[in-house]
Amino acid sequence: MIALRLAATALVAITLGGCSLGKPTPQPKTYVIEPPVAGQPAKPYPQALQIGKFRVAPEFSGRALVYRVDDVRYAADYYSAFLAEPQSLLAGRIADWLDRAGPFQTVIHPGSGLSASFVLDAVFTELYGDFRPGRAPSAVMTAHFTLLDLTGVTPRITLEKTIGRRIPLAGTTPDDLVRGYGIALGEILSELAPQMSPKN
Repeated sequence: MIALRLAATALVAITLGGCSLGKPTPQPKTYVIEPPVAGQPAKPYPQALQIGKFRVAPEFSGRALVYRVDDVRYAADYYSAFLAEPQSLLAGRIADWLDRAGPFQTVIHPGSGLSASFVLDAVFTELYGDFRPGRAPSAVMTAHFTLLDLTGVTPRITLEKTIGRRIPLAGTTPDDLVRGYGIALGEILSELAPQMSPKN
């Protein structure tokens, strides 16, 4: 009897295993943040800007998209994720945007090994989709920027600025959220760039 029970159990396990092996494993959808293309200033300043340390608050620093579902709970969507770590993704997008929009002649990407007269650091304190019941869905992004002048004997902070945006969304899909992030980042950088003059 024991042998029969073991055989039956093994047969059930093989059958269930065969069923699970036949199902395709769901693959996560991956995203990048694309801010609107910036215009080029007529006369950018000749100095170079280095993109420095970029961080994202721990609760939003994973690749999975994060949704706020009520006043105290957040949920990570592991089937909808950034293509790279968000801090790296944001640093690269901001470098590209500022390289086109100024106010610096050259923007040096992170990890290039080159030096510059100015360094921009940033901490993103909010990066989530606000999908709480009874509220319009929104993409929420907030960053604190620090601009350092390295031309003197010691580094000098020339700008500290916290800028945030809450962008209304057409829906609550991951696609809607990431499009909202792109708009938010474009608006944040459009506010930041004019204040980054090396002459401050």
